[in-house]
Amino acid sequence: MMKLGKISPLAFSHMKRRGISIDALNHLLAHGQVEKQFDGGQVVYLDSPTPGTAWAGRPAPRLYAVVDAAGDVLTVEKRVRLRA
Repeated sequence: MMKLGKISPLAFSHMKRRGISIDALNHLLAHGQVEKQFDGGQVVYLDSPTPGTAWAGRPAPRLYAVVDAAGDVLTVEKRVRLRA
């Protein structure tokens, strides 16, 4: 479980543009899967639960954050994974 540190201006800007709340970022850091990087940073990601029927036929959303070795959030993104 990670705790929210400082948020870079780039990360905050991405969050605003993409409609990602601070609560969503806290949830991501608390419950996301962590991939450690060679430089001490981490990529934290959270696969969304299966979307409802209104989402049928569209790619599944995925939220991730890049955190540096000090625990500061560098960027936050929503990505889509195309299903085969």
